[in-house]
Amino acid sequence: MKIIKSWFYKLSEIVWENITIEKDLIVTFFDDSNKNCFIEIWENSKVEMYWILENSNNFKLKVNQNKLNSNLKIHYLILANNNIINWTKNNVKIESILNADFVKSNLKILSIVWDDWVVNLDWIIKIEEGIKKVDWNLDEENIFLWNTGVVNWIPTLLVRSDDVKASHACKIEKISDEKLFYLRAKWIWKENALQMMVVAKIENLFSCLNMYSPKIYDKLIGNILNKI
Repeated sequence: MKIIKSWFYKLSEIVWENITIEKDLIVTFFDDSNKNCFIEIWENSKVEMYWILENSNNFKLKVNQNKLNSNLKIHYLILANNNIINWTKNNVKIESILNADFVKSNLKILSIVWDDWVVNLDWIIKIEEGIKKVDWNLDEENIFLWNTGVVNWIPTLLVRSDDVKASHACKIEKISDEKLFYLRAKWIWKENALQMMVVAKIENLFSCLNMYSPKIYDKLIGNILNKI
């Protein structure tokens, strides 16, 4: 599918396999279909993506930025939860290829992990030889709601150019008893306090989605609150 118009697109409502975003566009995507995807971004286009992956065994995303001056922002939410006894895995593989001058990528991932879930995240970044003024950044945050769960993160940076700014960071934490105690001291029920802290994390990641589609955003928050 070729994107030829600047717009907000909900991918689960259209038929697509591979997506090409043509030049000089400003495009925003939202997707919660857990469907594998290949995306190519052309010259001078700015792309912002909001992805939600929930309880999926395998997911693959590949993004090519091989045209001059493309700009990519990905906001990625992984929800790992299920009411089953056996351990279950979210296997996520994302590959980002940068092969043009003045390319920017800013990638943010938030994983919310319930009991007895494993998140395997394999992220591969390829910055090809000879390109100039590339700016790439990846931030990952993992929140454990209960006492068990596993996150395996494998960042791979294949940098073949010496004119690159690249960084990555990972944070793993459990919703602390101290924070819950503080909120409960304010006469907030434990369940409500937990929901408040989780929603604050999601709002930080997906705040701009509310501007594009308040209906989608409100539904997303409501669905997550029902699971906590």
